[in-house]
Amino acid sequence: MIRAYQDTDLDDVVNVWYEASKIAHSFISEATLTSQKEVVVNTYIPMAEMWVAEEDGCIVAFIALLDNLVGGLFVSSEKQGKGYGTQLIEYAKSTIKGSLLVEVYKENYKAQQFYKKCGFILAGERLDENTNFILLAMSLNINSNH
Repeated sequence: MIRAYQDTDLDDVVNVWYEASKIAHSFISEATLTSQKEVVVNTYIPMAEMWVAEEDGCIVAFIALLDNLVGGLFVSSEKQGKGYGTQLIEYAKSTIKGSLLVEVYKENYKAQQFYKKCGFILAGERLDENTNFILLAMSLNINSNH
C-alpha cells in the first residue's frame, strides 16, 4: 500500500534510507553516510513531498519528491525487486506534469538500470561536490493525459 508520509514514519524511513544507501552506495564511506543522515532528517525530509510503501504495516520503501525531482527513492534490501520502487515511480508520474527528473551516482548501476526500465533517459552528468562522485541526470517525459 502506498500512502502519504507521516511524521511518525521518520525513524522507519531513515532506517530504510540508511540500510539501502549502504548497499546502493557502497562506494561512499560509512562515515560520509552517517554524516548525511543528519542532513536527510533535518533538511531533505522536511522539504520533500514523501510517500511510503507499506507491507504488513511496515515501511519497506519511500519516495521523496522535490517538485518534479525524485530527491530519493529507496527500497529496503530484502524487498528490492518486488515492485515497490516501480509502484512509487508510477505514483509520482500520476502527480507530476511535464517530466520527472532524478540524479543517480554513476557507480550505482542497479539504480541506472531501474530508472531505464521505468523509461528514464540520460540527460547529463555533474560532479557531486559533497562526495566527489559523478551524478547522472535522467529524465522521463510524462504523458500530459495524467
